[in-house]
Amino acid sequence: MGLLDAFLSLGTGSKKNSYEARKERMDYLIEEVTANIYFKQLAVQTSVNLIAKTLARCEFKTFKNGKVHKGETYYSLNIEPNINQSKTAFLNDLVSQLIYSDEGALVVQTDDMQLLVADSYQRNKYAVKSNDYQFVESNNYVFQRTFYEKDVLFLELNNKQIRATIDGLYDSYGKLISGSIKNYNRKNARKLVLNISALFDQEFDKYENEGDEESEADKRIDDLMNNRFKNFFAEGDSVVTLEEGLKLDDFSSSDTKNQASSRDIRAAVDDVIDLVAMAFHIPRGLLKGDVADIEQMTNNFLTFCINPIIEQIENELNRKLFTKEEYLAGNCVKISTDRIKAFDLKDIAGSMEVLVRIGAFSVNDVLEFIGKERIDEAWADEHIITKNYAEIDKYLKASYKKVK
Repeated sequence: MGLLDAFLSLGTGSKKNSYEARKERMDYLIEEVTANIYFKQLAVQTSVNLIAKTLARCEFKTFKNGKVHKGETYYSLNIEPNINQSKTAFLNDLVSQLIYSDEGALVVQTDDMQLLVADSYQRNKYAVKSNDYQFVESNNYVFQRTFYEKDVLFLELNNKQIRATIDGLYDSYGKLISGSIKNYNRKNARKLVLNISALFDQEFDKYENEGDEESEADKRIDDLMNNRFKNFFAEGDSVVTLEEGLKLDDFSSSDTKNQASSRDIRAAVDDVIDLVAMAFHIPRGLLKGDVADIEQMTNNFLTFCINPIIEQIENELNRKLFTKEEYLAGNCVKISTDRIKAFDLKDIAGSMEVLVRIGAFSVNDVLEFIGKERIDEAWADEHIITKNYAEIDKYLKASYKKVK
């Protein structure tokens, strides 16, 4: 039964409580549907936040003629893509559109060089000429111009059906979670039986007047069920009075084995998280916040989830920001993932020392890698190498001379 069908069916029932019944039933349906949406949104939005925060820790390095160059493009990609957003907020919108949009994520550049993530757009695809984008809207502003492929950055998931797949899987698990919640409430709810003896009706016969649609006994029962029992079942301490002829028996299960556990609900929710993690190639333990084997999970996350997205962003930036000649001359953007992992200086000291002594890193390279200030001295940019290393032919000649 759909939500509309359920709403229409609320009209049946007694006239006396028709409004209250419809309202109560409608509130229950809205609460149930909302709860199911929240469970799915929890898993998907957690994935979006994890991917966006990881990308925000990457550095977009810009190169000019093969050398690192920090200019307008570097500042825009790493600090302020537009006047209203930081890099982190911008990437969060980008990843959200990448996942939630049926087409993909579109980034347009304004006349004053600001980068904006489009909330909606119309994409016209062609085979032998440039695609174009119309009715581009961002933050309630609709552009009156047409954007062409060379003017935009367009990103899409490798599997465009990932959202449809998640929605399809959740259709079944949503029912399972809803059933688990109902089962939990049913088994753990208090079940009482109100016994009404013949003495109760006789006691109030004397109050009954001719022409009354409802007897005094019925009025007392209605008051008991609708008013006095409300405080009795409240969380705080309460007392309820019962007239002679009424008896309240508790039929709730006292056997803990027959009571439902919230772990059944949690297990169903965990299944939803596992399915979403699988769809986005995120290790399940990383999405749930597990700390066991965190290093291996992080490596897998970077390899199978983050790196493919980074490669797509990097390729799109390079083919749209630079011409073929400029790119071949060494003008490009490279996205560095070196700062994603948190590390202790003691853990990487040995590795840094090796990189310096073989000439791969200078002192300033090491300082920049660990997030420290560079040294404004010529020697800090020099690359050194230990004397223990030599070319193989020179080593053999020196050894031959010693033998002679």
